[in-house]
Amino acid sequence: MEYGIHVHDIRLLPNDPREVCRASWRDILPPGPLRAIYFGSEFCADLLPDATQVARYCAHAGDAGIEAVLLTPVATPGGLARIAQLLASLSVAGDVPAVVFNDWGVATLLRDSFPRLKRRAGRLMNRGLRDPRLMEKVMDSKSISGDRGGRMRSFLAQSGVSAVETDADLEGGFLGDGTDGMQRVLYLPYAFAASSRNCLIKADHARTIDECFTKGLGTSCSGLCRGAWHRIDRSDTDLPLWRAGNTVFFEVPRFRAEVHIEQADRIVLHERPTA
Repeated sequence: MEYGIHVHDIRLLPNDPREVCRASWRDILPPGPLRAIYFGSEFCADLLPDATQVARYCAHAGDAGIEAVLLTPVATPGGLARIAQLLASLSVAGDVPAVVFNDWGVATLLRDSFPRLKRRAGRLMNRGLRDPRLMEKVMDSKSISGDRGGRMRSFLAQSGVSAVETDADLEGGFLGDGTDGMQRVLYLPYAFAASSRNCLIKADHARTIDECFTKGLGTSCSGLCRGAWHRIDRSDTDLPLWRAGNTVFFEVPRFRAEVHIEQADRIVLHERPTA
């Protein structure tokens, strides 16, 4: 087992990557070395780092002798253009992080225009159900279903994708048995429950009616939610929930995480439930 981490301050890399999680998680996480730093945004193009910030991440990763991995989001046409501009800037500067795509348009962009960049299929490519209200109702389930994403993994592998990454979901089986040659990656301890192009924080700071919740999808955002999250209380689930920008996260039940860990080659530990 090896680890990647998604942390607030990459200058302070832990001696043991499991230190990113609370102590209550560490007894189910096997020991292993830190192999990658994850950064960027999976859920909003407005939260993507600029080329200077990416270069800084790549430099820190290089100094530590580990891999730099850039997370990219589901993209509108405008978001896709922004991602293309960022990747072009990286190519000019000579920075070559691995790139996680969560959008088929981004996957095609990487394949056709940036073949030097290692491609990894992100957790949003797994459309498996993550509903926290159901997750806690399968407490007696210690197994996962059979090979669920075989056809897609075969396509990804044939397209030169190097890894498939996922949250823990209700069915399991998405990562397969590793025979397709792609690295199998699991994200813990937070999974996303729902995400939307509409962002409550963006709408709350709208200056005009054209930037409001219903009309402001195409307007840019200053990223006021960057690095911020707050707890959500719901009457229909006891699992901890958080909202960060346009996305709701929940903490995966440990019993569900354990059955997915058995399938993983790398675990990416997220310090915070943030987009």
